[in-house]
Amino acid sequence: EEFGVARITVRQAVAMIAEENLLSSQRGRRTYVTYEPVVGNANPLFSSTGSIEVEGANYSIAILSRAEIDVLPPLRQGPGVPLASYMRVRKVDSRDGQPYAVSDNYVSAALYKRFPSNADAGIKLSRLVKDYARPKLVSGYEQIGVASLGYEEAGHLQVAIGSPVAKVTRVFLGPEEKIIYYGVFSYRADRFSVTRDISHLLV
Repeated sequence: EEFGVARITVRQAVAMIAEENLLSSQRGRRTYVTYEPVVGNANPLFSSTGSIEVEGANYSIAILSRAEIDVLPPLRQGPGVPLASYMRVRKVDSRDGQPYAVSDNYVSAALYKRFPSNADAGIKLSRLVKDYARPKLVSGYEQIGVASLGYEEAGHLQVAIGSPVAKVTRVFLGPEEKIIYYGVFSYRADRFSVTRDISHLLV
């Protein structure tokens, strides 16, 4: 009515904008804007190295759940020998109030008990694992893929269902290839980038 166009035209326009992830529009639910303009460099490097760096005052963590378990995810792939028990921590990481990653983290239960009380609510688990592991960590691996978000994760990351994400699996190993830490992260595509030095390819 405001713009003098037919209702079907409005529906088609909203559908097109939703496909570009600028709106979230679902039958039976309200339509809302999901686009946020990028200010400066909104794509910091998130890697196993970057995850251990100092977080800064603009970084925050929301713990969704904690539970002690005796098995790693059944579909887990990659190197390492599982331990008898882990603390599973599900959390959302944010920067400047904007969530950028939701993750499931599995930390050796014995190691987790060494952390200061509630430390994982303010410090990245990768950094805590590195600092408190005894004996020290021996190696680490990271795998990066692409996936799309389901309902729950999309809600935590404040984006539309089906939005693309970088799926990162991270493993830290101790002596005898024991899995000290295993994490599965979903990073918002607009908040993720990886920078690599490929100078060796030019030689």
